[in-house]
Amino acid sequence: MTATAPIHPLGSEFDAFLFAPVGVDRNGMPLSVVSVLARMDLDPWMEATKLADLPVETAIRTMAAWLDGLSDPALKPASPDTRATSLIALLPRRAIPNSPVPVPGTRALATTRSRALIKPILFALYVILSLGIQSVIGRREPPVHPEPMHGPASATAPSQALPAPSVPLQQE
Repeated sequence: MTATAPIHPLGSEFDAFLFAPVGVDRNGMPLSVVSVLARMDLDPWMEATKLADLPVETAIRTMAAWLDGLSDPALKPASPDTRATSLIALLPRRAIPNSPVPVPGTRALATTRSRALIKPILFALYVILSLGIQSVIGRREPPVHPEPMHGPASATAPSQALPAPSVPLQQE
């Protein structure tokens, strides 16, 4: 298997098929259809899509050939056709048999691509907004504090204190 197997963002319609148990290898490791196809250097989601679009008999023959071609004798079922039939029954089928075959995963891939773009776009908007706010705050002039015209004398500037008005006292 190649080191960089693509990850397919398809929905869960293939989960029952891809994660169905196939058997246990000689090391005691349980294997599913996805692991068997990956060991054969096949893209499991792509192959599941292809099998779902094939006529049932052709899909069963293809799956039986894959099971029969396994190198580990512990994984080879006694009857590959029977096992393939039960596995293929787990695949989703198109509702209309004569409808055109859709390109595998295009709708799911397009949806995932648009979802994948949302985070970088939101992050970019956040950065732009943050920089804009910082720019506006940085351009503001500091507030001007006017000198008080009247008020108590300051301890730091005693010479600026205003003298108290002298009012003559009137006597009666």
